[in-house]
Amino acid sequence: MSQDNTIYIGRKPAMSYVMATLATFNNDNETVHLKARGRAITTAVDVAEITRNRYMTGMEHPDITIGTEQVEDDRGTRNVSTMTIVLNKGNAVVPQEVFERRPRRRPREHQEEETVEKPVEDEPEPIEEATEPEDVDVSEIKGVGDATADKLKAAGYDSVSKIVGAESFELALKTGLSEKQIAKIIDAAKEI
Repeated sequence: MSQDNTIYIGRKPAMSYVMATLATFNNDNETVHLKARGRAITTAVDVAEITRNRYMTGMEHPDITIGTEQVEDDRGTRNVSTMTIVLNKGNAVVPQEVFERRPRRRPREHQEEETVEKPVEDEPEPIEEATEPEDVDVSEIKGVGDATADKLKAAGYDSVSKIVGAESFELALKTGLSEKQIAKIIDAAKEI
């Protein structure tokens, strides 16, 4: 039984659920129910606080319900903590700029080339063709194994230059990797 205003919190990065929360409010819902159990409860609290403090200031204080569910698995029956956080929109407004696609940043080397002004001379200098080295595969980045490389490539980030020019938030959303992992990958890519 799924409702349009219920978001089940799992293992994805918190910002994935924040975006889902904002999209749900954007669809004319006055409330959003964040449901979590076990270890996902901390992520649910983070989602509620990020939504309230960073994106929808002025939102009413959330209603929180806690409980325990009995879950049966191969080890028998065990108790699992549950939490439902009900966010009430109140007078808060969903920021529409969150849903606009931002253009990807270009690698710094390209940005600097565009801003360098050439001095005006009487005679033009001979033009030398600049040959860029072949772009390096993401699997060459320090700390990127086969599984991570596959996730990056599946998201369209198959080269070091694409990683360096990517927004960490967008890359985390597309790959399912944490923002902390993405920050390390981008730093390592900049060293190549």
